[in-house]
Amino acid sequence: MKRLYTLFALVAMLFASCDELGHETQQPGTPAPRLSVDIEGIITMEAKGGEVTINYTITDPVEGLELEATTQQDWIGNINVGEAVTLFVDVNNSVEQRVGMVTLAYGEESITLAIQQAAAEVDEDVKFSVTSDRKMAFASKGGNGTISYTIEDAEAADAQPSAKVDVEWVRIDEITAEAVNFTVGRNTETSKRSTKITLSYKGSELTVFVDQDAASNEVTLTADKSIVKSGEQITFTVIYEGEDVTTSSTIHANYTNEQLSNPYTTEGSGDLSFYAKYNGIKSKICSVTVTPAYAPEFPEDTKPESYDFNQRMLLVDHTGLGCGYCPYMKEAIKEAENNANYKDKFNVVYAYSYSSSEVCYTSTSKTLFNYYQNVCSTSTIGMYLTGYPSLTSNYNHNTAANYNMVQSQINELWDANPTASIALAAKIEGDKIVVSASVKSSKTQNVKLSLWVLEDDITATQSNATASWMHNHHSVLRDAPTKVSATDISGVDFGYIEANSTMSRVMEFDLFAASSWKVENFKVIAIISAPSEKYDNKYEVVNTAMCEMGSSIGFDYKK
Repeated sequence: MKRLYTLFALVAMLFASCDELGHETQQPGTPAPRLSVDIEGIITMEAKGGEVTINYTITDPVEGLELEATTQQDWIGNINVGEAVTLFVDVNNSVEQRVGMVTLAYGEESITLAIQQAAAEVDEDVKFSVTSDRKMAFASKGGNGTISYTIEDAEAADAQPSAKVDVEWVRIDEITAEAVNFTVGRNTETSKRSTKITLSYKGSELTVFVDQDAASNEVTLTADKSIVKSGEQITFTVIYEGEDVTTSSTIHANYTNEQLSNPYTTEGSGDLSFYAKYNGIKSKICSVTVTPAYAPEFPEDTKPESYDFNQRMLLVDHTGLGCGYCPYMKEAIKEAENNANYKDKFNVVYAYSYSSSEVCYTSTSKTLFNYYQNVCSTSTIGMYLTGYPSLTSNYNHNTAANYNMVQSQINELWDANPTASIALAAKIEGDKIVVSASVKSSKTQNVKLSLWVLEDDITATQSNATASWMHNHHSVLRDAPTKVSATDISGVDFGYIEANSTMSRVMEFDLFAASSWKVENFKVIAIISAPSEKYDNKYEVVNTAMCEMGSSIGFDYKK
């Protein structure tokens, strides 16, 4: 009686503590959920064990919260939570009774129930026990299991038990003098499942519980190339729970749902999207960019694991041939280009907008001047662009008519750790400019791309020149295929790029060239930008790259 009294006291204490816990966590004005069961005292079981059903009620349930039932005893298993909690108690082959606890928890609420099982009446000449784990967990893909046991029987030297399981997804493979070997099949359902294997010998039974995880509902489709030229093949791979299941899957074109061959031969150009189906589960979308056959090759990434970029910030010299003060700004820029501390920190564009009668003048340059004059929120010396020369930096900075500010602007604005870099290849194909561009980012961000066409080697007299080289003009802004306006020069959406990834695009633009321009001297500057909190989430330059037509330039890493 002493043992029974102690057990009742334990159960009473557990119920009491549960009641206190519920009251402590109740929020003022909000009824706390309450958990109750239909069993009072102790659940008593015979030695032969069997199924147990626990009916429960939840008052004031919380949406999304589910009841959980757990135990630490290996002889209690197959716990399932539904409209009621069901579990299975194994046969007790011991000559002593045993007690185990089952805890029902609903959020902060919990109730612990005691299960008391009677001792067995067994043949003392036979000792039968399982020496391996009595509860075995398997992943959804299944696998092999072994139940080790010992039998001491004076009448049988090589005694072996029988083994029984009542489900098809578990197969008994072999029974030896020391173990029962079995196989658990793959679970293709999206819910967990459990069963028991019963070992029997001369009226004694032992149970081993088998629990298996639910099948994953995620299928991953990948392509061996994210960018291909028209006519090239794509080979797909389908992965499910870490295994290659390509041969058991189907590949489909997104939108049309047409089933495709694998490998798949591309045609045309543009962004294509695909999905896979495996065992009725649909994968997420896999996108591939198909480029024209004549598109320039993307530059090779020389450091694919690195995100340690150098920044080449954007400097624009707003200038003119007839501007008498403009040579001083050009001289200051030249000095920075020849200085080892500055030469790799910027790309410069010369925007001639001083006079529309000049050979280097373009309306694009004038629009660019208007943008910086009207939109920029900051100015180094407290005023907006009013004259020539003027230096602008990145997208949000003006320095009005102050040619001593070149190195100062670089010192102030240069980013030692830019979040992205751009690699590009450019060419002229007939009446189009074709650019293959890749952006590599260490940060998840929206990226815009602006492309400006520049011309080199324009010979024209520079007013008040201080050196002969000033009459030979380079990086002269001619056109902006991605468009500029008096309110926006950030270009086109390149895409939403994930951290530590690379995104690539092939773009085509109509080639525009006035009769006096020399197309053979064209090059492009690519400018990538992203929203910046410093400037009210306006787009600010992240990095730039300058590329000759018919050539390419890779990601700019720190030396």
